[in-house]
Amino acid sequence: MNKILQSFYNYQKSTGGPSLEDISTYVKASTVQAQKGTKCVDGRYLPNQGHGMVARPGADCGYVMALEAVNRKKNLGLTPEQCFTAVFKAVTKLNGKFYFHTDEHVDPSPHMHQGLIGCGHLAKAGRKGFSWEYDVRSQDIKQIVHYARNLCEISENIEMTNLTGRHEEKGVLVIDSDKYTILADNPKRHQMYFIYDVKRDRWFMNRLVKEMNLKNVTYDDMVREADIQLEATLQNLAVGLPMYKVTFTGDRPQVAYIKHIDRKPFFMRMHFPFAAPQFFI
Repeated sequence: MNKILQSFYNYQKSTGGPSLEDISTYVKASTVQAQKGTKCVDGRYLPNQGHGMVARPGADCGYVMALEAVNRKKNLGLTPEQCFTAVFKAVTKLNGKFYFHTDEHVDPSPHMHQGLIGCGHLAKAGRKGFSWEYDVRSQDIKQIVHYARNLCEISENIEMTNLTGRHEEKGVLVIDSDKYTILADNPKRHQMYFIYDVKRDRWFMNRLVKEMNLKNVTYDDMVREADIQLEATLQNLAVGLPMYKVTFTGDRPQVAYIKHIDRKPFFMRMHFPFAAPQFFI
């Protein structure tokens, strides 16, 4: 047994966390077929919420965040509302509906909310002191969220899911499949995980860029900013958790340990035009 795996098993023993065997059992019992649509990486999605959808940070609003970052980097001159509209039109044409989420803590009732949004990916990017990690301005994200909330009142083509309960994720599962994904929360197993469908997210982002057809916005631009924003959310919401890669042979999943998500020093969390996170490859 190599030193990395030995260190991992020692960590599990000392913390009482799930073993690789436990996680493999969870994955096998929680595998579902891929379905159209997008949900967030949040582990609180129940089996009847976003079943089989592409799990990616911020759901479809995450694509808006990535475009907003590209907009700022390349001085495209788009307003936050224009960024939202470009993504919204493309997503609804490709998928039929635009998805994002909140939670019961921020939205305890349909007509009252206490805070910006119950999605950690959006909420962190919308806070001063955190927004720089996402390559965006906090005020722009607030405008995007308010615009999305208002659109929910008048359009049937947008849906805001309200998640319940607390974050009790045991780890991060990076799914490399175009046919299957994993339930974020399986009540029968009493476990939940952050889920990221990297392969399907990449595939859909490529289609999204082509459909938006915005001058000077490329697939590589969107991927770079999406990666930066994903890493920022891992640093803000998932430090200390183990990360696993899930692949499939036919319909049989295999789980491999990648690493634990460690807190990076401030200077390593800064990003430049030549630095793109590649932690999930």
